[in-house]
Amino acid sequence: MTRSAPFCLIALLFTSLAPAAEPPTKWKQTATLAAPEAFQAAAADDSHVYAITNDRVARYDRATGQRLGVSTGEAKHLNSGFLWEGKLYCAHSNYPLKPEHSEIKVLDLESLALTTFKDFGNFGGSLTWAVRHDGHWWCNFARYGPDNAQTFLVKLTDDWREASRWTYPPEVIRELGRNSLSGGLWHGDTLIVTGHDDPVLFRLALPEGGNILKLVGKEAVPFTGQGFALVPANDLVGINRGKRQVVVAALEPRPIQLRVLTYNIHHGEGTDGKLDLERIAGVISSSKPDLVALQEVDQRTKRTGQVDQPTELARLTGMEVVFGPNIPLEGGQYGNAVLSRLPILRHKNHALPLVDGGEQRGVLEVELHLAGDSKLILLATHLDHRRPDAQRLASAKAISELIAAQKDTLALLAGDLNDVPDSPVLKEFLTTWASTARAPLPTIPVEKPERQIDYLLARPAGRWKVIEAQVLDESVASDHRGLLVVLQTTPR
Repeated sequence: MTRSAPFCLIALLFTSLAPAAEPPTKWKQTATLAAPEAFQAAAADDSHVYAITNDRVARYDRATGQRLGVSTGEAKHLNSGFLWEGKLYCAHSNYPLKPEHSEIKVLDLESLALTTFKDFGNFGGSLTWAVRHDGHWWCNFARYGPDNAQTFLVKLTDDWREASRWTYPPEVIRELGRNSLSGGLWHGDTLIVTGHDDPVLFRLALPEGGNILKLVGKEAVPFTGQGFALVPANDLVGINRGKRQVVVAALEPRPIQLRVLTYNIHHGEGTDGKLDLERIAGVISSSKPDLVALQEVDQRTKRTGQVDQPTELARLTGMEVVFGPNIPLEGGQYGNAVLSRLPILRHKNHALPLVDGGEQRGVLEVELHLAGDSKLILLATHLDHRRPDAQRLASAKAISELIAAQKDTLALLAGDLNDVPDSPVLKEFLTTWASTARAPLPTIPVEKPERQIDYLLARPAGRWKVIEAQVLDESVASDHRGLLVVLQTTPR
């Protein structure tokens, strides 16, 4: 590794535009339909609404509200409905009888005949919802009373083999009283679930390790728990049990303000020659970040006292961390990391192209949950420093190709790109990404900056508004100055 090369840290900071006491998203009631069967759940497609009670399903014309028919076939306790490939699949159990017996019932939408699709027998709980996602069946088996913490979600293959199983976070279970989870479905990349009778959605993510789902957030909804379903345009349909109504709700996204800081820490060594990770953490914390993406981070290397810098920075800042090593160094690893107050849904480290014997560089891809079903892809990188620029150009093309398939997803690229604004490398990036600065913002040399090599780029361009961009007035903690950009998302 070239010891004389400048090292860079990227920090991205996010705060919600809405006041802290208000949820960042709002579900707005857009339609209701009177239905005596709106007691357990509802489902809908473009033309019809299906109101579900314990022993039957009623079909309604969505435009006129006219009831078109009622299901035939035996049922005792239908819990929810899920439309898939032209049929309605309903979770069914013998609740509150013991031993528990659960099934998936299927409704033929032409004949309205209700038959058994899958008989689980006694699976350890009462089936309250079953949906298709990612080529699998996802089924929730509820437990009640003092045992409701044993409620579990199971992922099943098409031949009904169990692939994975999770329980729910304690903070969700505490809000259920003696009840359990009544409805659930996948909404974007997160799972949303409801309790028994509260107008609240819990948004969850699969954990990267362990078997307890991760709570992402809570959202108020205009229907009272129970079973609900997704309808066209990404809206939801649920019920108001007390009024015997089917309720349609649309997501009303609010702008989110993002404070994004790109900053080079030089593995914690300042211009005074002192290795001081607490000082770096102080610079980060003083900006009140929600998300911090780091480059040039040592993990258990000899030169930095074998300290696990990602973990230590997470401790000092009170944030979650992921690390992407790129180069073995002095008994440890050197690479990129991301600290976050936003929920991290997934992360992956990608090796960038090598040209003419250069150092291995990488880009750390992190998928983050913003609000509602919104997500953000953060790419944090540190490009090759050498002249000429062949490796940087190859890296720029590889990074843009990495995000190309997700053209509608909010994405940010932050890092030390080791080139100036009018360089071929930046021109290559700007064929895919939009700049967040109207004019160059020099970040080096740290004592008196004259050149910009640290950047924040964004896409799609029409989904972002730049509120502010500035270089931080700090010249000792590292050999780069930090670049802070305040952005605001805009609706699709």
